[in-house]
Amino acid sequence: MKNLFFIALIAAFIAGCAGKTTSTENAAEVTTTAVANKTVTVAIEGMTCSGCENTVKESVTKIAGVTEIKASHLDSTAVVSFDSTKTSVAAIGEAVTEAGYVFKGEKTPMAPAQAN
Repeated sequence: MKNLFFIALIAAFIAGCAGKTTSTENAAEVTTTAVANKTVTVAIEGMTCSGCENTVKESVTKIAGVTEIKASHLDSTAVVSFDSTKTSVAAIGEAVTEAGYVFKGEKTPMAPAQAN
């Protein structure tokens, strides 16, 4: 009877360890996926109101891989977060153009001004 108890205990221990190996593999996959996320600021001409912002948002959100978009007609920009393994800045530009606006490309961040 004691032997049966120890066999069951060892089997439970082995099963528990096997489950932890799978969790580690899943964590590695999540890390790999996170690396593919990209956020860009793009310039868009022609947005004049919040309705224009919504039109751009709706058009870009339909692209597979886009996770978030914030558009501003005041700044003539949109900040888009996406999975770069599923889409590209060029695809975002096509969606903006198809929505009726002028896509001016990705804005480069400005370097901070140096003190004299």
